[in-house]
Amino acid sequence: MKVIIKRTLEETLRIPAVILVILAGLAGGFIAGKAGSITTTPAYVTYLNERLLVQHLAVFFLINGVILMSIVSSVGSGLIAGEVHEGTIRLLVSKPNSRRSILLGKVLGMLGGSVILMILGLSTFYLTETIKGQFDGNIMMDLLCYFPAYIMYGLIVIFFFSSLAVLLSCLAKKRIIALLPMMFLIIAITAIPVIVRVVLMIANKTYPSDLLYYADVNYHFGSLFGWCCDFYGGIKGTTGQLQMPTILMGIFQEVSLDKDVTHVSNSSMMLANDVIPKLVIVIMYGVLTVFNYAASFSIISRKDV
Repeated sequence: MKVIIKRTLEETLRIPAVILVILAGLAGGFIAGKAGSITTTPAYVTYLNERLLVQHLAVFFLINGVILMSIVSSVGSGLIAGEVHEGTIRLLVSKPNSRRSILLGKVLGMLGGSVILMILGLSTFYLTETIKGQFDGNIMMDLLCYFPAYIMYGLIVIFFFSSLAVLLSCLAKKRIIALLPMMFLIIAITAIPVIVRVVLMIANKTYPSDLLYYADVNYHFGSLFGWCCDFYGGIKGTTGQLQMPTILMGIFQEVSLDKDVTHVSNSSMMLANDVIPKLVIVIMYGVLTVFNYAASFSIISRKDV
């Protein structure tokens, strides 16, 4: 099994993947650092929340988003399907290794490599953000305190995406067949609901029913991200500042206030979008992850190679 783990780890940590992660960290850190370069000097809390929101979005969509999801999907979808398509699966099962031990070794190697890539990307991001933003010590400490939250969310992404990719890899006979649904899922998380919300915002409308959030995986993963951040201070800001995470992640809802109470017309505030409680989403995706892995090990033990 050690040989299988090492080989899969090396495959996960290929030079193109390492370069891609570093470039993503540089790009995300540059964006977050540049956004912090402003000419005016607002209140400390206002300034910090602005920097944090840019940082959150960069990590959610880029570092632990498209990049990490794509790498895990690419590697995971080829663990078994790639071996079957190339005919090398027969060589593996002919050796004194059980099928489940082969899959376990591949999964462990992929998980280890994915965690290394995630930490590399986040470290590069913070380093670039620090150099570009030239923040003072207090701001930088507040920005760094969310590093564990990003690790938590990254682990959720790695385990769920790897479980689904491995399951599809065990079911498919070609890597591309297993990879296509994963690519669609990434688009569904990072693009499709965002485009829909932007269009609705332009038309000054919202979802016609809250039931649509049950199918909105962007909102699901946004809630998972928010749940991780809640352990380290949460995602905060003024109504104007929270417009971006509302549109891009769906984790807040704008609620109009009664002008008879506020004595201000057209006033509103942002409230957490708890159509589906965060804990329910965490449990749901945790159960799906366990089910995917259990099904994968069950299928590989009976797979015709």
